[in-house]
Amino acid sequence: MAYVAMARKWRPQSFSDMVGQEHIAKTLQNAIEGGRLHHAFLFTGTRGVGKTTSARILARTLNCKGSDPLHPCGVCDSCKDISGGNPMDVYEIDAASNTSVDNIRDVIDRVQYPPVIGKYKIFIIDEVHMLSTGAFNALLKTLEEPPAHVIFIFATTEVNKVPQTILSRVQRFDFKRLTMEQIRSRLRYICEQEGINATDEALNIFAEKADGSMRDGLTYFDQAYAFTGSEMTADSVRSILGIPPVELFFSLIQAIENHDLKGCFKMVDDAVKIGIEFTPLLDGFGKFLRNMIYSRLEAFTADDLSITEELYTRYKSCGQSISNGDLLRLSKMLIDLQAGLRYSTNPRLMVETTFARMAWLDRLTDLRRALAAINDPKSAADEALKKKVAEVAAAVDSEPPPQAPYEDPFLNYQGTGGTACFSRYEISAAWPSICAGFADDGDLMFSAAMAGTVLETGDIHENPFPIALTYVGESENNDSWNFQSLQEHPEFIARLQTILEDKLQTKISLSVKTRAYTEAERQIQENAKKSPYQLDLDKEPILKKLQETFAAELVYSVPIKRDKDKETFTGTDENNEN
Repeated sequence: MAYVAMARKWRPQSFSDMVGQEHIAKTLQNAIEGGRLHHAFLFTGTRGVGKTTSARILARTLNCKGSDPLHPCGVCDSCKDISGGNPMDVYEIDAASNTSVDNIRDVIDRVQYPPVIGKYKIFIIDEVHMLSTGAFNALLKTLEEPPAHVIFIFATTEVNKVPQTILSRVQRFDFKRLTMEQIRSRLRYICEQEGINATDEALNIFAEKADGSMRDGLTYFDQAYAFTGSEMTADSVRSILGIPPVELFFSLIQAIENHDLKGCFKMVDDAVKIGIEFTPLLDGFGKFLRNMIYSRLEAFTADDLSITEELYTRYKSCGQSISNGDLLRLSKMLIDLQAGLRYSTNPRLMVETTFARMAWLDRLTDLRRALAAINDPKSAADEALKKKVAEVAAAVDSEPPPQAPYEDPFLNYQGTGGTACFSRYEISAAWPSICAGFADDGDLMFSAAMAGTVLETGDIHENPFPIALTYVGESENNDSWNFQSLQEHPEFIARLQTILEDKLQTKISLSVKTRAYTEAERQIQENAKKSPYQLDLDKEPILKKLQETFAAELVYSVPIKRDKDKETFTGTDENNEN
């Protein structure tokens, strides 16, 4: 007897065998029991999830003459006719190779004749989206008002290509992708029936590689079975399916952690020597990084990730100096590599250089924590963090920046609201520029209340860091409009404290006070009102004496141009102003 492939041998024969599509099976069973069966169905979903198989099960169930209306008996004339492969009442065509109007006209001609054996004449059209526009149009009238003995079942993987006029005339059922657990359980059941001793890890490989398709999983299983026989191990499955062993990725992540470029090149060479293609190599490394992140965060258990407890522990312990942020950056680089690999004329070089770049780049540093520690003199890590900041700055000066999208977030950090952070030494001087940005946020009242103020800081070693928002005026009892506005809006104080703590990355003690101008500030205020000529008179006694002696008046001024080469001043300029 000829060998029957696993995907055909273990194809479901009734609704109870439909793995992963129980919601559809239940709906169809209820429709059959209640006598509410529609005349046209559309089964849609990805490949290998059971669309055509379900259509055949529905056809067998409807035409079965057995006592159970929901389970085909397999022994009646109709069941035998269908299982024989050339049924008289079930007409199945592949729309991918029968796309024309003539093919559909043949279907329409067959519709007129009643069933020969069973109750219904059933038409299964697979990949229905491949029909031409004319073929769809020819089918519309028959599809809308078919004879009572006719049922149409359409199957497609691309429902978006089916015309809306067809969709409005059918009942649509969306088939789900199967989970790894569903595929693994079905394969375990088949192993028990076939007498195959397969390890759990081997079945996990099939379930993962199947990518939601039971048919693909059975095809891979059949391929491995032909190679391994009744004893199926994970290593033998990886060998026949071209799946890279996980040890390759442990060596790669160690090389990246140690900035070992040679180790990265060796890993790629080892993979090539054992016949691993670059596409499964990169897919495997992506899964490796995902498992590392999930195991560190303990978001999933070892069973959820379909790995052993021993491997789960290894994922948690490897690459300790590589932070979660680094893993996300490596994942982004890997995704970009996979996207560009298909267009590369030298894929091996592209893979090697990307892995080398992963190893070359330094680890990320959390700038918020670094700034907070630097601003806190009591921190034991203060000097170490200052050193780290200096190292990163030196690295930027000495090395060309990495190409996008690998820019270092440490250097491009922006605080809350897109504003830069400041140290305790800088905050007072930076206050005018900070105030200038308040109006950009749209709250003009808050911006006006802050206008004309100064920040006065206390002991920079004190925690919380003392800061006074000071309103300066002609007298100590400042009754300016903006100070009164602050008194009327106490919520402005809380808002300002939040802004300053975000910019300083440390806790502050904020107070509000008023005072009169100091002599120096008053002089600055007066000078701001004077013209440049008046300021020159104050600074140059000779100029003032000449004015008094000759009763001189300012007629026009000439901008002074600086000669950078001779460090001299000239009185000629093409932009002279009169």
